[in-house]
Amino acid sequence: MSRHRRPTEPSRTVRLTRLIAAARAARHDAEGRDTRAVADALEDLGSLAAWAIPVHGVFVPNNHDICAAIDAAATAHLGLRPAQRELRRCLNTVASFDQRDAIEVAHARVSHVSAEAYFYAGLAFGVTLGHES
Repeated sequence: MSRHRRPTEPSRTVRLTRLIAAARAARHDAEGRDTRAVADALEDLGSLAAWAIPVHGVFVPNNHDICAAIDAAATAHLGLRPAQRELRRCLNTVASFDQRDAIEVAHARVSHVSAEAYFYAGLAFGVTLGHES
């Protein structure tokens, strides 16, 4: 009987493992938000980085598959969907001058969550790349 090795996920770097542990231990960021979701996002983004760097290198900001994976992490761990729903709900209202403030606030939330996902993706990519050099 032949043995077939199952493909394994690329291993996480020691630095990223420590960063994830620190995010879990810290419990809250500077704004008082729970950092356990950040740790979960870093796990997903670290796995993405370990796969993507050998295949695509670090110049992937417009790679559709990688952007989709980052958005998936933002959705799963950083609250992207509720932020998008909030924006849609506001945009579906009559956009009078008085309502623009609510629309701008919702849009800012979506932008913040997306930027946060890309920041943590960059952090995970950087730590992973630092391990390779």
